[in-house]
Amino acid sequence: MKKFRYVAAAMLCAVFLNVTAAAEKPSFPDVKEGEWYDDYVGFISTLEQLEIINGYSDGTFRPDNTVTRAEFIKMLAVSSELYTITPDTGVHWAEPYWNMLNEAGILEGSDTACTKEAMNAPITRYETALYVNNTLYNLFCENPVKLDLPEQNIGDHSVLKPMYRSSVEQVYGKGIITGYEDSSFRGDETLTRAQSVAVLVRLLWGAERKTVSFSEEQKPAEAEDLEFVPFAVEYRSMSVEQRRVALFGNPYKTHFTGPGDAAAYIESVTVPVWQIKNGAKVSSSVVIQVHKLVAREVRLIFEEIYGDPERFPIYGVSGARYSDTMRHSWGCAIDINPNENFYIQYSSGYQVGSYWRPYTDPYSVTPDGSVVRAFNKYGWGWGGQGWASGADYMHFSILSSGG
Repeated sequence: MKKFRYVAAAMLCAVFLNVTAAAEKPSFPDVKEGEWYDDYVGFISTLEQLEIINGYSDGTFRPDNTVTRAEFIKMLAVSSELYTITPDTGVHWAEPYWNMLNEAGILEGSDTACTKEAMNAPITRYETALYVNNTLYNLFCENPVKLDLPEQNIGDHSVLKPMYRSSVEQVYGKGIITGYEDSSFRGDETLTRAQSVAVLVRLLWGAERKTVSFSEEQKPAEAEDLEFVPFAVEYRSMSVEQRRVALFGNPYKTHFTGPGDAAAYIESVTVPVWQIKNGAKVSSSVVIQVHKLVAREVRLIFEEIYGDPERFPIYGVSGARYSDTMRHSWGCAIDINPNENFYIQYSSGYQVGSYWRPYTDPYSVTPDGSVVRAFNKYGWGWGGQGWASGADYMHFSILSSGG
């Protein structure tokens, strides 16, 4: 198996802090002073040094050239300090970078496959927004923003494709991928090299993001009156390498592949629950398998749910499983009552479970109910918040996005 590894995120940040827009600009004969992207030209030398983006062999930068999907995937993978242990099958030179993003959850919501044709195609602003948004929440653990009247402030909001609308709102609201002079996003247009530099600079250097007057950060509920820092909260301030060492004991590992692989890290936790039998709520208990790092907070979360006057009934709970590479395969996600809190993928209509009927079905999780409150208190996010790709009302994870 091949291993790919790049500069750690913490090291990248240390380099970035020493770079400003006033840094000496590289001399590209085709980069014109005074163009909209002039503010970002000073960063190109650093991006070149980090092998994120390069000029051409003839000394030009070609700012108006389109960026292929493969090129942007490489830029994002390298700048996000990702690697993969998935074997390269020779589909395309960008296949390893595709695997990096896929294993990190950055491709969630994409219906594109890793084929030679797809990799060589230009990437659209829509798809760029999706990948950047997933990077913000699945990898960088940033808080989402709430937009005031986005339908009025984003010129073409009414015609944004539904599967990308949430991602567009987030990257627009964070000042990473801005609109044109008429405030339209124009998601179907392809990304240019100049735009890709602006996107990467704004993604990696927070101070370079545009100020958006109708956007406000949504901070998660703070853990109050706790005698310890939950791992879900600690996770947000850790580097990528620190997270992987803590979770898997290996900075090159991204998930557990099966029960045997995870055995030294997974713990069975017995928690109290309410169940409905013969029309009445009765006390019971269930066993959940979770990562030992979150075992304490999981116990306390379910004790809070059990002790709340709502007495939310729980008949089905699942924790660690190894069918994918995401949070369940880390032992850091929990599903509750899957039939009444279904998962839905917007683009295809694919779903797991039958429905979600909050306030009418006793087994459906409500946005303001005891279950969401308890998980939020300990820093866990809920999939019922929804993402660009869909919503997962049964799902809770250590990510604030609920991913």
